[in-house]
Amino acid sequence: MTTPTLKCPRCQADNDRSYTACANCGLLRGADPTKSPDPAPPTVPAVPTQPPAGARRAAPAPPAHAPGADRSTRFAPDITRYLCTAVHTDTKFARKAVEQIVEEPRRAVASSPGVDLGCVLRHALAARRRQVGRDVLLAVLLLIVVIMLPNGFGSAVVLGWLVAWIIVAVESLLVHYGVVAKQLSRANFAPDKAPDPVSSEARRRIQEIERRDRGNVVVSSMYAPFVGYGETTSTWSFALDTARPEEGKQVVPFTVHELNDHLAARVGDLKLPGVHVEDLLLVNGKDLQYEVDGRTRSELLPNPAGPPSARVSPELLDALREDGKGRARPYLAIRVTGWSGELAITFFLRCALLSDRKMLFIEGSSSLLAPVRERYRIADQLLDTPTFRQFSTLVAQAGLRAPLLLVGSPFSVAAGLFAPFNQHGKQRRQAQEIRHRTFNYGASFSIRDAASDKLYYRYFQQLDRELYAKTVEHRVLDALVEFLEDHDIDTNELIQRQTTIYNTGLYAGGDVTLNGSAVGVGGSIAGVFKRGQAAGAAGQPAPATPPAPAAPANRGR
Repeated sequence: MTTPTLKCPRCQADNDRSYTACANCGLLRGADPTKSPDPAPPTVPAVPTQPPAGARRAAPAPPAHAPGADRSTRFAPDITRYLCTAVHTDTKFARKAVEQIVEEPRRAVASSPGVDLGCVLRHALAARRRQVGRDVLLAVLLLIVVIMLPNGFGSAVVLGWLVAWIIVAVESLLVHYGVVAKQLSRANFAPDKAPDPVSSEARRRIQEIERRDRGNVVVSSMYAPFVGYGETTSTWSFALDTARPEEGKQVVPFTVHELNDHLAARVGDLKLPGVHVEDLLLVNGKDLQYEVDGRTRSELLPNPAGPPSARVSPELLDALREDGKGRARPYLAIRVTGWSGELAITFFLRCALLSDRKMLFIEGSSSLLAPVRERYRIADQLLDTPTFRQFSTLVAQAGLRAPLLLVGSPFSVAAGLFAPFNQHGKQRRQAQEIRHRTFNYGASFSIRDAASDKLYYRYFQQLDRELYAKTVEHRVLDALVEFLEDHDIDTNELIQRQTTIYNTGLYAGGDVTLNGSAVGVGGSIAGVFKRGQAAGAAGQPAPATPPAPAAPANRGR
């Protein structure tokens, strides 16, 4: 049996399913086939056909995000621009990004589809420097106001508010028209020109995050393992008897790797925007020290005092897929990214052969990254210079924000002064937790997910989400039937369950489970559209996903 291949859209040459650039003409995967090839395409080693039994499986070709690849093919510029806008215009968002990513050297980093994380974090550090400078000025002003209070309470308060208003208004205008309009507009955005951090330690940390970003390991600290990929919108699973042959035939043995490769190749052929198929290893960060086997631990956590590895070997993925029951589990991640990266559907598929290869267990989960908040898209609305209305709006908003920022400035400055001591204390606590084997190495914060508004802003975004999810799951189930038929396995049971899935509104976005032959559905497609119509009638965007049922009290523990 030969290894499934993908055809180049330009020259129709066969390539490995994980190829980055065509080995024949050099066309980058996902690039426009009508354009001429790059002058110096990356070299991709040829992948042989299926190796003989017992031979070591060939390592996959380097992914599109490997060092040296074109940034435009790795990231979605619009999503990256919006997140850069978010850290400059939202003080809390910038502080959370710095504290939970940059200042967490021992934890894994949650990668998000389409986001140039290094660029966003550089802008976040620059925004924090400016915000700290503003708070220092406000804290000095507040001290002056307090000193002036005995000489006249009313005049001191009014003067303090007016000066604070000026400080906040100037900073707001600089942010919107000195940074957002000039650096983050579609015409001017250049990720490579993001401001470098001032300290060498911060520069080193950002470079380390960039090197580790886009690995094949996802380490989560939460209940759901899909950190960085958005909200889980649907799940299903079922088991099949693979020892039952078709009438008059004999079952052709197969391995779980052959099934995984077949599904990956068939889904990779889909003509959907931004289709990306890869193998990912998912694990909880609390299991790394003693709950996984020695081989897995040595690759995932070579240094217990440092962060988990971002990438593991294909051999380890194969071994864990063969086992199927470990705490670290490989998944086939099928991602479809549309609307310039604003809508990302990721389908996680896991296959396991159990009970002496007589039972096949299939599990599927869909995750959704919805569009970012409307206020983070302001870069698309600003002119090079403000109109009178825009100027007046920013100044008026600054007047409303000034009192709160003025009163809170001493606390912000104090937090900045004590930040090195707090960071040192946090690192000591984490080191102690590592010694006691209670530390959770997993990521708990995704900068892309945190910016999502959980809403659709266009009717077609909602329809496209349904289109992507239905098409991927339909192709997965069809490819599974096709593979089993090729191996002379009776597929009647699978076809019945496939029909049941299609007829029970699996794609409604609610929690869906399929145990044995029973199907439980947490919503219907009609309900989604009714909610969207009701929201539209009220002048509000439609919700991206229907409300999920309440989780058990101990679910995340």
